[in-house]
Amino acid sequence: MSKTTVRATALTTALVVGALLLVGSLIGAIPVIAGILGDVWNGRADLLTGRSPQIPIDGSSAPVDSDGVAYNGVTISSDAPLALPRALQAIAATLNVMAIAGGSLLVVLLALRMLRSRPFARLLSWGLGIVGLIAIAAAAIAPQLEVAAVDVAVRELGYAVAAEGHDGTFTADGPDAIALPLWDPLWMLDRVDITLLLIGIMLAVVALLVAEGTRMQKDTEGLV
Repeated sequence: MSKTTVRATALTTALVVGALLLVGSLIGAIPVIAGILGDVWNGRADLLTGRSPQIPIDGSSAPVDSDGVAYNGVTISSDAPLALPRALQAIAATLNVMAIAGGSLLVVLLALRMLRSRPFARLLSWGLGIVGLIAIAAAAIAPQLEVAAVDVAVRELGYAVAAEGHDGTFTADGPDAIALPLWDPLWMLDRVDITLLLIGIMLAVVALLVAEGTRMQKDTEGLV
């Protein structure tokens, strides 16, 4: 098999895979975003309660912890309008979709240009830069929007919030309280998707390198 055939096969495969990912991400985003905006709103938060999560073997009642016991990942559902929480979640979902769709579109465009033997350096540098920035936003901003949506929704729905309207004493009969996301820098950093962030940074750096390489090549050609 010749190098030309191998090259054409690889580029065609990349084109097909990129196109499938692009179409799949866009089609899959429609019901997700539509559900966020028009269906029952869902969010996840931590629940502080006096009901201990341990289940006694003898079937007796679980002990009560007056200091409260935290349940991680409790789902809150509501059919209330919650305009701002829905908008925040929709933006977060859109950023995640854009990262996948943007990368897929770039693969498709690059494969088409290479199959047609057309210059692609400018497309590569700009495309990598844009996709890199989108990936950085999806990694760093989208998680903050998700927890901000829960923060706002819990307050709009009127749930008791720990340290805000709750006396800190927990009993078996309640009242329980929601532990809202913390907004200090360490907790915000902990929510960042490090893997996606590093991918975005690497794409942005490669974009700068490609642009610089293209500029240096043009300068060199001008000297010849």
